[in-house]
Amino acid sequence: MRILKHILAYLLWTVLSLFIGIGYMRLVLGANTVSEEGWGYLLHLFYDIGMIQVGLWVGGAIAICFVLLDVFYLRNKLKNNPKRTVIRLAALLIITVFVALVHYILEKVIDVI
Repeated sequence: MRILKHILAYLLWTVLSLFIGIGYMRLVLGANTVSEEGWGYLLHLFYDIGMIQVGLWVGGAIAICFVLLDVFYLRNKLKNNPKRTVIRLAALLIITVFVALVHYILEKVIDVI
């Protein structure tokens, strides 16, 4: 039962990471101002699909980093801490900033992406 509880907790953190990744891509791409009529519908559709697809990859990177950090470091340090959820959420947001910074450097500075 304890293992199932850990799996469900990590699944929740992973889903949260994926939503954060999609939200980050929404911030990067901006609002979708393409018309939904005629040929603009295809551009509107490509925008939405691209935002979700790239956002899921970014969210997956955030989730992997967070789960590894939690398994190898945070779980032992936060065993009896009453604020462990808040600390884990802060760690998730710090990892998000780190992944966003790496994404910015790879996209704008080095021009790899």
